Amino acid sequence: MRRLLTALPVGLLMTACTATPAAEATASGSPTPTACTASPTPGTTTPEDFLGWLAAHPDDASLVLDDGDRVEHLGDRARPLASARKVVHLAAWATLVEDGRLAPDASVPVGRWERWYLPGTDGGAHVAALTRLGIATDGVRATDPATPVLVSDVVSAMVQESDNAAPDLLRELLGPEVLAATAADLGWDGAPTGSFLGDLLRVLEPGVDPETAAQRYVDDPAEAARVQALPLPDPAAQTTWAADSVAGTAEGLAAVHAAIGAGALPAARAQLEWQGPPEGYAGLGFKGGSLPGVLTEAIALRTADGEVTVGVLLVEGMAVGEWAGALTSGLPQQQVLLAAMTDPDARAQLECALR
Repeated sequence: MRRLLTALPVGLLMTACTATPAAEATASGSPTPTACTASPTPGTTTPEDFLGWLAAHPDDASLVLDDGDRVEHLGDRARPLASARKVVHLAAWATLVEDGRLAPDASVPVGRWERWYLPGTDGGAHVAALTRLGIATDGVRATDPATPVLVSDVVSAMVQESDNAAPDLLRELLGPEVLAATAADLGWDGAPTGSFLGDLLRVLEPGVDPETAAQRYVDDPAEAARVQALPLPDPAAQTTWAADSVAGTAEGLAAVHAAIGAGALPAARAQLEWQGPPEGYAGLGFKGGSLPGVLTEAIALRTADGEVTVGVLLVEGMAVGEWAGALTSGLPQQQVLLAAMTDPDARAQLECALR
Protein backbone atom coordinates (compact mmCIF):
# COMPACT_ATOMS: atom_id res chain seq x y z
CA MET A 1 0.00 0.00 0.00
CA ARG A 2 1.35 3.41 -0.93
CA ARG A 3 1.66 5.03 2.48
CA LEU A 4 3.70 7.97 3.60
CA LEU A 5 6.81 6.96 5.57
CA THR A 6 6.05 3.26 5.52
CA ALA A 7 7.13 0.41 3.30
CA LEU A 8 5.23 -0.02 0.08
CA PRO A 9 5.01 -2.83 -2.42
CA VAL A 10 7.56 -2.33 -5.14
CA GLY A 11 6.23 -1.17 -8.43
CA LEU A 12 6.42 -2.46 -11.94
CA LEU A 13 9.66 -4.42 -11.68
CA MET A 14 8.90 -6.65 -8.70
CA THR A 15 6.92 -4.59 -8.82
CA ALA A 16 23.38 14.22 1.23
CA CYS A 17 24.97 17.28 1.63
CA THR A 18 24.54 18.70 5.13
CA ALA A 19 24.31 22.36 5.96
CA THR A 20 26.21 24.12 8.69
CA PRO A 21 23.38 25.31 10.98
CA ALA A 22 22.98 29.04 10.60
CA ALA A 23 22.65 31.39 13.51
CA GLU A 24 20.60 33.83 11.47
CA ALA A 25 17.24 33.36 9.84
CA THR A 26 15.32 35.31 7.26
CA ALA A 27 12.30 37.36 8.25
CA SER A 28 10.11 34.39 7.30
CA GLY A 29 11.97 32.16 9.73
CA SER A 30 13.85 30.10 7.13
CA PRO A 31 17.53 29.52 7.70
CA THR A 32 20.16 31.24 5.59
CA PRO A 33 22.93 28.66 5.26
CA THR A 34 26.32 30.15 4.48
CA ALA A 35 28.18 26.92 3.83
CA CYS A 36 27.58 23.26 3.12
CA THR A 37 29.63 20.53 4.68
CA ALA A 38 31.03 17.70 2.58
CA SER A 39 28.40 15.42 1.09
CA PRO A 40 28.02 11.96 2.61
CA THR A 41 28.48 8.97 0.37
CA PRO A 42 25.63 8.91 -2.15
CA GLY A 43 23.09 6.21 -1.49
CA THR A 44 19.39 5.53 -1.21
CA THR A 45 18.90 3.58 2.00
CA THR A 46 18.98 6.38 4.60
CA PRO A 47 17.92 10.04 4.54
CA GLU A 48 21.55 11.12 4.96
CA ASP A 49 22.72 9.00 2.05
CA PHE A 50 19.80 10.16 -0.06
CA LEU A 51 20.86 13.77 0.48
CA GLY A 52 24.25 12.64 -0.78
CA TRP A 53 22.60 11.10 -3.84
CA LEU A 54 20.82 14.39 -4.55
CA ALA A 55 24.08 16.32 -4.14
CA ALA A 56 25.70 14.01 -6.69
CA HIS A 57 22.74 14.23 -9.13
CA PRO A 58 21.21 17.71 -8.78
CA ASP A 59 20.15 17.79 -12.44
CA ASP A 60 18.05 14.65 -11.91
CA ALA A 61 15.82 16.19 -9.24
CA SER A 62 13.20 18.92 -9.06
CA LEU A 63 12.02 20.49 -5.82
CA VAL A 64 9.31 22.91 -4.81
CA LEU A 65 8.95 23.67 -1.10
CA ASP A 66 6.56 26.46 -0.19
CA ASP A 67 5.45 27.60 3.24
CA GLY A 68 5.17 31.22 2.17
CA ASP A 69 8.93 31.35 1.68
CA ARG A 70 9.40 29.38 -1.53
CA VAL A 71 12.38 27.20 -2.37
CA GLU A 72 12.54 25.91 -5.93
CA HIS A 73 15.05 23.84 -7.86
CA LEU A 74 14.30 23.07 -11.53
CA GLY A 75 10.62 23.26 -10.69
CA ASP A 76 9.64 24.00 -14.29
CA ARG A 77 11.43 20.99 -15.76
CA ALA A 78 9.16 18.21 -17.00
CA ARG A 79 9.96 14.84 -15.41
CA PRO A 80 8.18 11.49 -15.21
CA LEU A 81 5.34 11.77 -12.72
CA ALA A 82 4.31 8.15 -12.12
CA SER A 83 1.25 8.00 -9.85
CA ALA A 84 1.71 11.53 -8.51
CA ARG A 85 -0.33 12.79 -11.46
CA LYS A 86 -3.42 11.02 -10.13
CA VAL A 87 -4.10 14.15 -8.06
CA VAL A 88 -5.51 15.69 -11.27
CA HIS A 89 -8.11 12.92 -11.55
CA LEU A 90 -8.93 13.33 -7.88
CA ALA A 91 -9.43 17.06 -8.29
CA ALA A 92 -11.65 16.62 -11.36
CA TRP A 93 -13.86 14.08 -9.54
CA ALA A 94 -14.19 16.39 -6.54
CA THR A 95 -15.05 19.35 -8.78
CA LEU A 96 -17.94 17.51 -10.43
CA VAL A 97 -19.24 16.17 -7.11
CA GLU A 98 -19.15 19.60 -5.49
CA ASP A 99 -20.74 21.25 -8.56
CA GLY A 100 -23.57 18.73 -8.51
CA ARG A 101 -22.62 17.25 -11.88
CA LEU A 102 -21.80 13.86 -10.34
CA ALA A 103 -23.78 12.31 -7.52
CA PRO A 104 -21.65 11.63 -4.42
CA ASP A 105 -23.21 8.16 -4.23
CA ALA A 106 -22.69 7.35 -7.92
CA SER A 107 -21.67 3.74 -8.53
CA VAL A 108 -20.46 1.51 -11.35
CA PRO A 109 -20.11 -2.25 -11.77
CA VAL A 110 -16.67 -3.28 -10.61
CA GLY A 111 -16.16 -4.90 -14.01
CA ARG A 112 -16.31 -1.49 -15.67
CA TRP A 113 -13.42 -0.39 -13.45
CA GLU A 114 -11.50 -3.57 -14.20
CA ARG A 115 -11.72 -3.11 -17.97
CA TRP A 116 -8.79 -0.70 -17.49
CA TYR A 117 -6.81 -3.11 -15.28
CA LEU A 118 -3.55 -4.70 -16.48
CA PRO A 119 -2.68 -7.49 -14.02
CA GLY A 120 0.89 -7.95 -12.89
CA THR A 121 1.97 -4.33 -13.21
CA ASP A 122 0.83 -2.69 -9.99
CA GLY A 123 2.50 -4.56 -7.13
CA GLY A 124 -0.85 -5.97 -5.99
CA ALA A 125 -2.52 -2.57 -5.59
CA HIS A 126 -5.79 -3.50 -7.28
CA VAL A 127 -6.44 -6.66 -5.28
CA ALA A 128 -5.46 -4.83 -2.09
CA ALA A 129 -8.01 -2.12 -2.87
CA LEU A 130 -10.78 -4.62 -3.57
CA THR A 131 -9.99 -6.43 -0.35
CA ARG A 132 -10.14 -3.21 1.67
CA LEU A 133 -13.49 -2.40 0.05
CA GLY A 134 -14.90 -5.82 0.93
CA ILE A 135 -15.18 -7.00 -2.68
CA ALA A 136 -14.50 -10.70 -3.16
CA THR A 137 -11.61 -11.56 -5.49
CA ASP A 138 -10.05 -14.59 -7.14
CA GLY A 139 -6.61 -13.23 -6.31
CA VAL A 140 -6.42 -11.18 -9.50
CA ARG A 141 -9.74 -9.40 -9.96
CA ALA A 142 -13.27 -9.25 -8.55
CA THR A 143 -15.09 -12.57 -8.47
CA ASP A 144 -18.35 -11.02 -9.71
CA PRO A 145 -17.89 -8.20 -12.26
CA ALA A 146 -21.47 -7.04 -11.64
CA THR A 147 -20.71 -6.07 -8.04
CA PRO A 148 -21.50 -2.37 -7.62
CA VAL A 149 -18.78 -0.09 -6.28
CA LEU A 150 -19.08 3.57 -5.36
CA VAL A 151 -17.09 5.91 -7.56
CA SER A 152 -15.86 7.55 -4.36
CA ASP A 153 -14.45 4.16 -3.32
CA VAL A 154 -12.69 3.86 -6.68
CA VAL A 155 -11.19 7.28 -5.94
CA SER A 156 -10.01 6.07 -2.55
CA ALA A 157 -8.34 3.08 -4.23
CA MET A 158 -6.53 5.48 -6.56
CA VAL A 159 -5.25 7.50 -3.62
CA GLN A 160 -4.61 4.90 -0.93
CA GLU A 161 -3.48 1.79 -2.83
CA SER A 162 -2.50 3.77 -5.96
CA ASP A 163 -4.66 1.59 -8.18
CA ASN A 164 -3.80 2.26 -11.84
CA ALA A 165 -7.15 1.35 -13.36
CA ALA A 166 -8.99 3.91 -11.21
CA PRO A 167 -7.71 7.07 -12.93
CA ASP A 168 -8.61 5.67 -16.34
CA LEU A 169 -12.15 4.89 -15.19
CA LEU A 170 -12.43 8.43 -13.87
CA ARG A 171 -11.05 9.78 -17.15
CA GLU A 172 -13.72 7.76 -18.99
CA LEU A 173 -16.49 9.03 -16.71
CA LEU A 174 -15.42 12.67 -16.54
CA GLY A 175 -13.61 13.25 -19.82
CA PRO A 176 -9.99 14.36 -20.38
CA GLU A 177 -11.17 17.91 -21.04
CA VAL A 178 -12.54 18.13 -17.50
CA LEU A 179 -9.23 16.85 -16.12
CA ALA A 180 -7.28 19.48 -18.03
CA ALA A 181 -9.67 22.31 -17.16
CA THR A 182 -9.69 21.40 -13.47
CA ALA A 183 -5.91 21.32 -13.28
CA ALA A 184 -5.69 24.67 -15.06
CA ASP A 185 -8.21 26.20 -12.64
CA LEU A 186 -5.98 25.05 -9.77
CA GLY A 187 -2.84 26.54 -11.32
CA TRP A 188 -1.45 23.75 -13.51
CA ASP A 189 -1.78 24.63 -17.17
CA GLY A 190 -0.88 21.78 -19.48
CA ALA A 191 -1.25 19.03 -16.90
CA PRO A 192 -0.98 15.57 -18.48
CA THR A 193 -4.28 13.74 -18.91
CA GLY A 194 -3.30 10.67 -20.92
CA SER A 195 -4.33 7.11 -20.16
CA PHE A 196 -2.38 5.22 -17.50
CA LEU A 197 -3.15 1.95 -19.26
CA GLY A 198 -1.96 3.36 -22.56
CA ASP A 199 1.33 4.44 -21.05
CA LEU A 200 1.79 0.98 -19.47
CA LEU A 201 1.12 -0.75 -22.78
CA ARG A 202 4.12 1.05 -24.23
CA VAL A 203 6.42 -0.96 -21.97
CA LEU A 204 4.98 -4.22 -23.30
CA GLU A 205 4.86 -3.13 -26.94
CA PRO A 206 7.10 -0.13 -27.58
CA GLY A 207 5.90 2.11 -30.35
CA VAL A 208 2.16 1.56 -29.94
CA ASP A 209 -0.08 4.60 -29.82
CA PRO A 210 -1.09 4.69 -26.15
CA GLU A 211 -4.65 5.94 -26.65
CA THR A 212 -5.44 3.55 -29.48
CA ALA A 213 -3.86 0.58 -27.72
CA ALA A 214 -5.70 1.30 -24.48
CA GLN A 215 -9.07 1.56 -26.20
CA ARG A 216 -8.49 -1.71 -28.07
CA TYR A 217 -7.62 -3.40 -24.77
CA VAL A 218 -10.79 -2.09 -23.11
CA ASP A 219 -13.15 -2.83 -26.01
CA ASP A 220 -11.89 -6.27 -27.08
CA PRO A 221 -11.55 -9.08 -24.50
CA ALA A 222 -9.46 -11.12 -26.94
CA GLU A 223 -7.02 -8.24 -27.31
CA ALA A 224 -6.88 -7.83 -23.53
CA ALA A 225 -6.10 -11.53 -23.14
CA ARG A 226 -3.35 -11.30 -25.76
CA VAL A 227 -1.74 -8.33 -24.03
CA GLN A 228 -1.98 -9.92 -20.59
CA ALA A 229 0.00 -12.91 -21.89
CA LEU A 230 2.94 -10.73 -22.94
CA PRO A 231 5.99 -10.91 -20.67
CA LEU A 232 7.37 -7.84 -18.95
CA PRO A 233 10.68 -6.74 -20.46
CA ASP A 234 13.90 -6.80 -18.48
CA PRO A 235 14.68 -4.09 -15.89
CA ALA A 236 16.86 -2.11 -18.30
CA ALA A 237 14.02 -1.86 -20.82
CA GLN A 238 11.56 -0.90 -18.11
CA THR A 239 13.89 1.85 -16.90
CA THR A 240 14.21 3.19 -20.44
CA TRP A 241 10.42 3.20 -20.78
CA ALA A 242 9.93 4.92 -17.42
CA ALA A 243 12.30 7.71 -18.36
CA ASP A 244 10.03 8.47 -21.32
CA SER A 245 6.73 8.00 -19.48
CA VAL A 246 4.14 10.72 -18.92
CA ALA A 247 5.83 13.82 -17.55
CA GLY A 248 4.97 17.08 -15.82
CA THR A 249 6.48 19.65 -13.49
CA ALA A 250 6.98 20.00 -9.78
CA GLU A 251 5.51 23.50 -10.08
CA GLY A 252 2.27 22.10 -11.47
CA LEU A 253 1.92 19.43 -8.82
CA ALA A 254 2.69 21.95 -6.08
CA ALA A 255 0.00 24.33 -7.32
CA VAL A 256 -2.71 21.65 -7.25
CA HIS A 257 -1.73 20.36 -3.81
CA ALA A 258 -1.55 23.89 -2.42
CA ALA A 259 -5.05 24.67 -3.68
CA ILE A 260 -6.53 21.43 -2.36
CA GLY A 261 -4.76 21.81 0.98
CA ALA A 262 -6.11 25.34 1.32
CA GLY A 263 -9.67 24.05 0.95
CA ALA A 264 -10.46 24.67 -2.72
CA LEU A 265 -11.94 21.15 -3.03
CA PRO A 266 -12.96 19.71 0.36
CA ALA A 267 -13.89 16.31 -1.11
CA ALA A 268 -10.44 15.98 -2.65
CA ARG A 269 -8.73 17.10 0.54
CA ALA A 270 -10.65 14.52 2.57
CA GLN A 271 -9.44 11.77 0.23
CA LEU A 272 -5.80 12.94 0.31
CA GLU A 273 -5.80 13.34 4.09
CA TRP A 274 -6.66 9.71 4.79
CA GLN A 275 -3.58 9.29 6.99
CA GLY A 276 -3.06 10.89 10.37
CA PRO A 277 -0.93 14.06 10.34
CA PRO A 278 2.28 14.61 12.29
CA GLU A 279 1.98 16.14 15.73
CA GLY A 280 1.11 19.82 15.55
CA TYR A 281 -0.74 19.59 12.21
CA ALA A 282 -4.42 19.22 11.36
CA GLY A 283 -3.98 17.45 8.04
CA LEU A 284 -1.49 15.68 5.81
CA GLY A 285 -2.34 15.26 2.14
CA PHE A 286 -0.11 13.02 0.06
CA LYS A 287 0.15 11.40 -3.37
CA GLY A 288 3.40 9.97 -4.62
CA GLY A 289 4.50 7.36 -7.07
CA SER A 290 7.32 5.27 -8.46
CA LEU A 291 8.43 3.72 -11.72
CA PRO A 292 11.73 2.01 -12.41
CA GLY A 293 14.37 4.68 -11.82
CA VAL A 294 11.75 7.29 -10.88
CA LEU A 295 10.48 8.52 -7.49
CA THR A 296 7.82 11.20 -7.09
CA GLU A 297 6.53 12.72 -3.87
CA ALA A 298 3.96 15.46 -3.24
CA ILE A 299 2.95 16.40 0.32
CA ALA A 300 0.72 19.12 1.76
CA LEU A 301 0.78 19.83 5.50
CA ARG A 302 -2.08 21.89 6.97
CA THR A 303 -2.20 23.59 10.35
CA ALA A 304 -5.37 24.07 12.37
CA ASP A 305 -5.51 27.74 11.34
CA GLY A 306 -5.35 26.83 7.66
CA GLU A 307 -1.72 27.51 6.80
CA VAL A 308 -0.44 25.07 4.18
CA THR A 309 3.12 23.93 3.48
CA VAL A 310 3.61 22.09 0.20
CA GLY A 311 6.59 19.97 -0.78
CA VAL A 312 7.14 18.27 -4.13
CA LEU A 313 10.22 16.22 -5.03
CA LEU A 314 10.61 14.56 -8.43
CA VAL A 315 13.61 12.30 -9.01
CA GLU A 316 14.63 10.45 -12.16
CA GLY A 317 17.74 8.82 -13.59
CA MET A 318 18.24 6.36 -10.73
CA ALA A 319 19.94 3.04 -11.32
CA VAL A 320 17.59 0.11 -10.73
CA GLY A 321 19.46 -0.90 -7.58
CA GLU A 322 19.34 2.62 -6.19
CA TRP A 323 15.64 2.89 -6.91
CA ALA A 324 14.83 -0.49 -5.36
CA GLY A 325 16.96 0.38 -2.34
CA ALA A 326 14.87 3.46 -1.65
CA LEU A 327 11.61 1.53 -1.89
CA THR A 328 12.76 -1.17 0.51
CA SER A 329 14.61 0.99 3.06
CA GLY A 330 11.99 3.21 4.61
CA LEU A 331 11.51 5.58 1.68
CA PRO A 332 14.31 8.03 2.50
CA GLN A 333 13.14 10.49 -0.15
CA GLN A 334 9.88 10.96 1.73
CA GLN A 335 11.71 11.37 5.01
CA VAL A 336 14.01 14.01 3.50
CA LEU A 337 11.09 15.96 2.04
CA LEU A 338 8.86 15.83 5.10
CA ALA A 339 11.76 16.80 7.37
CA ALA A 340 12.51 19.80 5.15
CA MET A 341 8.86 20.86 5.43
CA THR A 342 8.89 20.78 9.23
CA ASP A 343 12.48 21.54 10.34
CA PRO A 344 14.50 24.60 9.23
CA ASP A 345 17.81 22.76 9.60
CA ALA A 346 16.59 19.88 7.41
CA ARG A 347 15.33 22.42 4.89
CA ALA A 348 18.77 24.00 4.77
CA GLN A 349 20.37 20.58 4.26
CA LEU A 350 18.10 19.86 1.30
CA GLU A 351 18.82 23.27 -0.23
CA CYS A 352 22.53 22.60 0.12
CA ALA A 353 22.24 19.21 -1.53
CA LEU A 354 20.66 20.72 -4.62
CA ARG A 355 23.01 23.68 -5.02
